[in-house]
Amino acid sequence: MRPHPPFFQLHRLFVCVISLVSTQVLAQVKITYGIPEGFSAIEMENTARYVANYNGQTLPGFISYSMEQRGLVFDSAQYRENGITLEDLQTIRRVLAGVNYKQCSNGCDLRVAEHYVTLDKTRRTLNIRSAQEDYLAPTTSWGLINNQSLDLRSSSERYHAMNLNGNTWLGLPGRSFGYMNWYANRSSSEGRRSSDQGISSYYLQKNFAGTYVRAGKQNSIDYSSSSVSTVLSPSFDQFFTFGSQGNLRTHQDAGALVLFSTAEGNYEFYRNGRLVLKRPAALGRNEISFLDLPGGYYPIEIRLVDRNGNLVTQETQDVNNLNFTGEAANAWRVTAGKDMEAGGQLFEAALSRNLSQLYLNAAAVTGDRSDWASEVNISRPSTLGPLDLSPTLGVLAGERGSGGYLNLNLNNEVLGSLMLSRYQSNEVSRFYWGMPSTSLSYSKNLGNLLFAYNYRSSSHAETQQAEVRWNYRPNGLWSTFSLGVQKGGATASNSDYTLYLNMSWMLDRSQASVRAAQFGGQTQVTGDYRQTFEDSYGTTTGGVTVNRSNGLNNLNAYGSRSGTRGDASLNLGHSADANNLDFNYRGMLAANRQGIALGRYSSSGSAMLLETPDLQGTPYGFSVEGHPVAGGSTYAVPLNSYGDVPFARVISDSQDMDMNIEVPANIIRAHPGQVYNAQAKVDINRVYSGLLMDANGRPVGGRILETGDTAYPNGLFSIAHKTLLTHITVEQPGRQYRCDLTRAVNGSYYPCQ
Repeated sequence: MRPHPPFFQLHRLFVCVISLVSTQVLAQVKITYGIPEGFSAIEMENTARYVANYNGQTLPGFISYSMEQRGLVFDSAQYRENGITLEDLQTIRRVLAGVNYKQCSNGCDLRVAEHYVTLDKTRRTLNIRSAQEDYLAPTTSWGLINNQSLDLRSSSERYHAMNLNGNTWLGLPGRSFGYMNWYANRSSSEGRRSSDQGISSYYLQKNFAGTYVRAGKQNSIDYSSSSVSTVLSPSFDQFFTFGSQGNLRTHQDAGALVLFSTAEGNYEFYRNGRLVLKRPAALGRNEISFLDLPGGYYPIEIRLVDRNGNLVTQETQDVNNLNFTGEAANAWRVTAGKDMEAGGQLFEAALSRNLSQLYLNAAAVTGDRSDWASEVNISRPSTLGPLDLSPTLGVLAGERGSGGYLNLNLNNEVLGSLMLSRYQSNEVSRFYWGMPSTSLSYSKNLGNLLFAYNYRSSSHAETQQAEVRWNYRPNGLWSTFSLGVQKGGATASNSDYTLYLNMSWMLDRSQASVRAAQFGGQTQVTGDYRQTFEDSYGTTTGGVTVNRSNGLNNLNAYGSRSGTRGDASLNLGHSADANNLDFNYRGMLAANRQGIALGRYSSSGSAMLLETPDLQGTPYGFSVEGHPVAGGSTYAVPLNSYGDVPFARVISDSQDMDMNIEVPANIIRAHPGQVYNAQAKVDINRVYSGLLMDANGRPVGGRILETGDTAYPNGLFSIAHKTLLTHITVEQPGRQYRCDLTRAVNGSYYPCQ
């Protein structure tokens, strides 16, 4: 490789210095790492055509590179005929003129002519959005999303229980939505019955450009305070909130890692040797939000692993995510309402600020009867030589006194990892009370061994645990062993010790484990075996668990299915005393004016109704945004709240079909309660190959009438067809053979008659 000229090296140094300065204000940072070595885009440089998006609108024609004009061009007449205004045409032309197409290797993020430009040469997409419009104003309409979870349990010992809970999102016009959290529980045991049902929270919210308003009922049990992170979270029987809105910003405040992948697979993020995050890697540009990464300033190892588990690339980068919770926004909210617990008026104010290397959260609550509470917490991740420190200090005060808490994380590759937490005198108010507690965790790698120590102490109990863990991998059999001792926590007497040994083995999609524990003079042994099966429509797991304790044996058989319409599991158990059964289902129902469908659980409250074509009886399946769908139906696909999806991420791992799939979604800031319609464009070539043989085991060759292909005299054939073929006819001079493609002998021999 040729050395870089001095000017280029100085230029790189200047860019690095500017990047370090920019990280002081995280609200504006977006880190882009270079393309891995060995990935060339020369073949597509001059002939590639790009699907383009301008301010959230998909443009009606491709943008391509012109050798004559040495720049990106488009068909102006086609754009005008499809409703693109002359002003927008001029703006797009001016932006494209400022893009150095050749200098942008496989992908880049630029700012040109007061516009942000994202070019991905691998996925062939080009996005242009105005930098002057800080907020987006997407159109919303009516929609309904209901997440439901059902749990049924029964035992021959006269025990029966049913738990049903969920949440409902109602999408409304004008960037508004409604939310409701509900539950219903029933149980009976030995003739005693109990029931409980209700709506714990409900509210309406209206989003403006920079603020939002919310009104309703809100229980702290299922309340998410989002951008402001404090331990104070009162419950309101009636409330009204006015706060800052950052979800509709053109650039999300949290920042992101922009990575370019050379293979389909997964990005794995390791911190101090431990996997902290795993995200799908699509070919080309991938954006990982800082919201998904741990807060602080630290080095992180990024591994790109393909679908077969092979390591493609590996690099270590510094992540500047200075926040107690991971969300680096300047936010605030003010809430007034009725106290759910004691009645009377209740007032709350909260503030979150990103102060360069210091992040601050603050909140205050006051009631009718001179009851009040306040909190301030600050976080300042830093480095001390090779040591990474992440301290967080919180101070609490209220009508009953004052208290506080401390969290400290220390990490070093040589010294190991230490986490210390102390909560002191936290019964400060009726709005917040908690017992004093201390926790400490330490771990260190010594060769192939990992040593760990954990300590927990509160007014109720004290627990200590020491453990050593190691891995062994002979001939692909991944083995994990752990040996530990624990004092307290397992028995009624905290003076007793528990000794345990865990062993597990994994090979391909099979896993077996044995766990043994000795405590209180008793020995308990558990063995477990499970097998996982993956197909184009989801994942199926089956297994059995055997347990022996106090001389009694227990047997459980279980199975689970994570598929296109949700997740379900079934467990059947047998012991010396009773038989038991439990069933669980978790899924989503999404509906709008165009249709209704089931799908997987959507924690964000946004979904896409995806219609897949029926390809003349050919069964097929693939995944969209990480969720499986099948052909010839409509599916509800969960989406990330307030996310942009110009083209949905699609992955197909079919072994016998070559599939070309596109899902143009054109979704801007997916609002809660919104159900978006999309149609999948699917083109398949089903591949059939192997050897044809007659009833006597002799090869069959000749012309294949259905496709026009030829089977060789030794019986070898290979054909690709758009639809499912169950049989083919092979023509020879004077006779014909009919061959069955649904039944293969030894995996590659197909019988003919």
